[in-house]
Amino acid sequence: MSHQHDPGERMLLEFQARDAWNQRNYAAAQKLAEQWAAMSSANHEEESWWNASFLVAECLRKQDLMNESLEVADELANHPLTQQSVALQARIFTLRAFALQGTGDLATAVEAARRAVSEALLEPIHNTIAIEAQNALIAVLAESGLLESAWSECRILADLLDKDPENTYSGQSYWAIGNVAFLLKNITEGVSYHELAAKTLSPTNDLDLWARFNRGSADFRLAAGVIEPETLECIERAELASSIVGGTERDRLELKLIRAQWLVLTGQFEAAVENLAEITARKHLLASHVAAQAHFLLGQAQSGRGSAADAIADLELSEDLFLQSGAEDRASSARALIVSIQGQ
Repeated sequence: MSHQHDPGERMLLEFQARDAWNQRNYAAAQKLAEQWAAMSSANHEEESWWNASFLVAECLRKQDLMNESLEVADELANHPLTQQSVALQARIFTLRAFALQGTGDLATAVEAARRAVSEALLEPIHNTIAIEAQNALIAVLAESGLLESAWSECRILADLLDKDPENTYSGQSYWAIGNVAFLLKNITEGVSYHELAAKTLSPTNDLDLWARFNRGSADFRLAAGVIEPETLECIERAELASSIVGGTERDRLELKLIRAQWLVLTGQFEAAVENLAEITARKHLLASHVAAQAHFLLGQAQSGRGSAADAIADLELSEDLFLQSGAEDRASSARALIVSIQGQ
């Protein structure tokens, strides 16, 4: 017979786990959530066990342990509580979409995100769940290069935000819509949505999110070829905020990749090669499509400084990694650049 625990003990563990999550101490939050899940299981408190396990999965994802996060998500997906609730199914599919995107399995991530959105829209009262699912879908469509589809989903997200402008995810949502606008070269709309995001997000409320927003804004401005002083300001704000909040080695490499892209686009090829060589040496820490981008930029930088053979070698690696990720449009861009260098 399992040992029953005092509900007060379980509630204290839940409070401590959520507090550690809010402090972004994801390793501590994971351990506390695991203890909370075990205690809930012993007490036969299924709903409490579900919430604790979901938090464990989120903590694993935040620590870049994407496959481990997926394992917990799969266990939750098969639980009777999840099967009985479209809202819980939407949350699980959203979690799976983000984790699959983190592994670089973009095609499966798109499927999971579409499923999350369709489940979320069955219960319109859960607007926050629908908005988060929509964000996941837009992110993974954009990363897969399916920009027209991503923009269609952005219009749906904008409608959801009009009905609920104070939503927890409004800042992140305006940021996501701006990202897609930039990728489609709708520069004015991109800037406008990122300005809306900047007004909603605040370094005082969440410095980590502010760092990621500035990093993301710089990334998408660069992808659209916007190399104005404002883009460099975004990179510098992200670097400063990240130096304060820390983050994983993967975060550090991804931020370094954005600085490298700035160097490539502004013709500073020697500095770019130095930066990118460090990133590609540690590409095992990155999702395959991000590693592909690092090799793509390194190919551009090598070509820019006249090292054609090195450029082609990196671009071929980039093409292979983009194909592995399911990002076929981006693989085609790498192939086109190889052909262009060979023809020179």
